[in-house]
Order: sequence, then structure tokens, then C-alpha cells
Amino acid sequence: MKKIAVLGPKGTFCDSAHMKYVKQSGNKCEPVYVNTIDEIFEQVDKGLCELGIAPIENTLDGYVQRTLDLLLEKDVHIIEENMVSVQFALVGNVKAVQEIDTLYVQFKANGQCREFINGLEHTDIVTTQSNMESYYRIEGVDGAAAIVPAHIAEAEISKPDRLVIENVTDATSNHTRFVIIEKGNAGEAMCGDGENVRISAYIMPQADRPGILYEILRCFYDNKVNLISIMSRPTKHELGTYNFYIEMQGESGRLDVMLHTFDEISRENGIKILGIYSE
Repeated sequence: MKKIAVLGPKGTFCDSAHMKYVKQSGNKCEPVYVNTIDEIFEQVDKGLCELGIAPIENTLDGYVQRTLDLLLEKDVHIIEENMVSVQFALVGNVKAVQEIDTLYVQFKANGQCREFINGLEHTDIVTTQSNMESYYRIEGVDGAAAIVPAHIAEAEISKPDRLVIENVTDATSNHTRFVIIEKGNAGEAMCGDGENVRISAYIMPQADRPGILYEILRCFYDNKVNLISIMSRPTKHELGTYNFYIEMQGESGRLDVMLHTFDEISRENGIKILGIYSE
């Protein structure tokens, strides 16, 4: 049985995404719960786990920057993706919101519950690595509260001396997209005719010059390739130098055109294809 690195502990949204992957793919996997996104990639890169699953994008808070960086830095590639509905609740050892002294919130959950958090007064905000860490940190601590997955808060409603606010998310239609990764270079997607294919990649300019972004975008335009996302990420080598993270989409029958576009771009730029997979 393959091992899959999951941002834990058990009960996180990443864990939900892992279970969804197992159900949809039919691949039985043994979850290995880790504490950070970095550890997910380390487990796969070092061969300790055959697979890993990490958050890459959220409806409200955008891309997960650390995941984007590690996709470039580590010897891994994306084989699949899935989406999980994300709603948050507040659980606290208080009787009223005004009594909250300390709020524990996961770093991405913070950006998805800004309206509620900004309304708190005289409250220390403590950032955690996972929603379940936030939940465990308040155990036995008077005046402490945590923002947790809504399904975790359901069991807290009947507990005495617990304040539960069932929805503190900024929007009701909120999802997080997760990617499943494995070690090595990206291969071609296993997909049928007419299915949509997504390609994620990094374009790494060899030198900075006027018009370089225009030239890259022109290749996609000329080949009629649907570029659905592009953003600059620092190279971490020199101030003011950037790589471009991109995602493109098309039918499987146009995969050769999409790959040819990369061939054109690679004449003057480095390319790392992060994944070719069915949507």
C-alpha cells in the first residue's frame, strides 16, 4: 500500500481531500500526517512517501505561495487535483465573543475569515500551521478560542462552557483546490478524448529584458492556448528577478499544441513542467 503525506492531524481539510482522492481513484493509501507543507514535499522528495497532497489555491485567499515555491524547488510533479468545500466555525472557552483573549487560527484560514477576525477587539491572534492544531491549542485554556473546520465544531455545540459560532467564513461558496504529487518529472496525462487537460509549469527567464513577458504571452496567443493563470514568483537569487508560474487548459486533443507552445518559449527561457493531468 502506498503512503501519502497529508497535512495533519486527522480531521483537517487536507485530510478530507486525501479521503476524496482515495475514493475517486480507488487507490488505497496509508496517510502519514505531518505538521507543515514543507514536510509534505520532503516526504515525497526523499522517497519516504510515494504520494503527497497539498493545498494550492483557495477561493477567498488565492494561491498558497509556499506550495508554489516547493513545486519548483523539489523533485516532484502533480498527477491529479481535487477540490474540497471549506467552511469555518469558531469554538471558544468563553460565553461571549467579547471575552476572547487569544484566537488561534491557521495561516490560510486567517485570510478566509478576515471580516470576523477584524471585528475582534483586544484579542491576540496566534497563527498555527493547521486548523486542528488551532483546535487542540485551546484545550483547557480559559479565554482562548480557535477557528476550526465546520465539521469539527458540530460536536462542540452541546458542550457546556463552549461558545460555538457556526459560520465565520467570509463567503458561503468557498473551496480549496488540492494537488496530489509524486516524485520525479511530469509525464503525459492519462485522459480520454474530449477531456480537459491542465498543465502547470514554471517559466524561468534566462535574462531580464524589455518585452520578455509580452513575448511569452504572444506564444500562447498565437497558438490559441487558454492561459488561465500567470503570476510572478521571486527567483530568490537576486532582488527584482522573477520566474512565472502559469496554468493552462485545453482539450486532450490539443495537448500537442500546448506542449509545442512550451517548446517555443523554451528557446529563450527555462521551463519546468509541474504537471499534466486531467481535470
